[in-house]
Amino acid sequence: MGKGDMKTRRGKICRGTYGKLRPRKKGSSATIGTHHKSKKENVVRITTITDKKTGESVRMVRQPDEFVTKEPRKYYRDVKVTGHLVRSGIPEEELFGREPKSEKGKKAFVEAMLLWKEQELEVDSSELPKDFITLLSTTKKSDQEKLVRGKVLTPKLSAALIYEACEKHGYTLRHVRHDIPQKGLDVEKMPKVAIIQEDGIVKKLGKTEMSDGQIKQAVEHRKVTLAKFLEKGDHWHCFFTLFKSLRGEEMWQGEGQPHYHYISDSCGIPKEEVIKQLKSEKYKLGNLPHIKLEEYGKQPDD
Repeated sequence: MGKGDMKTRRGKICRGTYGKLRPRKKGSSATIGTHHKSKKENVVRITTITDKKTGESVRMVRQPDEFVTKEPRKYYRDVKVTGHLVRSGIPEEELFGREPKSEKGKKAFVEAMLLWKEQELEVDSSELPKDFITLLSTTKKSDQEKLVRGKVLTPKLSAALIYEACEKHGYTLRHVRHDIPQKGLDVEKMPKVAIIQEDGIVKKLGKTEMSDGQIKQAVEHRKVTLAKFLEKGDHWHCFFTLFKSLRGEEMWQGEGQPHYHYISDSCGIPKEEVIKQLKSEKYKLGNLPHIKLEEYGKQPDD
C-alpha cells in the first residue's frame, strides 16, 4: 500500500529477506534519504552484494522491514529518487556526499525528481472516496465496517489515503513487512541474490546447488505480509495484504481478487498483538472486512 510498495510480484530477492541468517555486509545510508534523522531505522539504505569469485555485484535500495514516519510523502520520494540514482549507476561516493555531484549525477537527479513529480501529481489528482476520509474520524467498529464495505482501492488511492491521514488529520504511518520462508527450505542454500524476471527466467548471484525451479519455488512460496498502520494516539487503522493475495491465490468473492484486510483499534485487540499475529505463520484476527485492490497484483482478468 503506497507508491513505495509497487514492486512486489517480481524483483530482487535476497537471503536477508528470510530473516535470521549469518551476518552480512551492511549497506550505507544515502544522504538523500535522511529526512528521518531522529529515527535511524527509517533511512533508505543502499546495499551492495558482491560475488567474490566472479566480481559480479548488485546494488539495491532497501527499505526497512519496519519504519514509522509522520512524513510519508518525503519518505516515498526518497525511495523513488534514490532508486533511480542507483539504477542510473551513480557511484556510492557521490550518492553519500563524499564526492561532488557529477554532470551525470545531476542529470539523473533531475530525471528522478521529474518522475517523482509525475507520480505525485497522479496521486494528488486521484479522487479519494469520501467514506475513507470519514473513516479517519470514526471510532465505532460497525460504522467503520460499513464505510469500507464494498470499497475499492488502487496504489494511487492508497497513497492518497496515507497522505490525507498524515498531512490533514494528524496521523503517523507505521509500515510493517514480515517474511516467512517456504516450509522446509534451508535458506543457507539460497544464492546471495535471486532475480525472477518478468519472463520467468531466474538470474542469481552467488554459489548455490539449488536449481532454478527450486529457487523460483522458494521465492514464490514464502509468506510475505505487508501492513500499513495509520496511528493517532491510541486510535489506529490497519490495512494489510499478503503476497499470496497479490498473486491471485487467496480466494475472495469466488475468485483470486487481490485485496486488503482492514482492522482497527475498535476491534478490541491491542496493536502489539495484531502485529504479532501478522508475523505469525497463520494469523488469528477473526473475520475481517475486505477492500478490493485494483490496478495491482494479478487481477482475475489478467
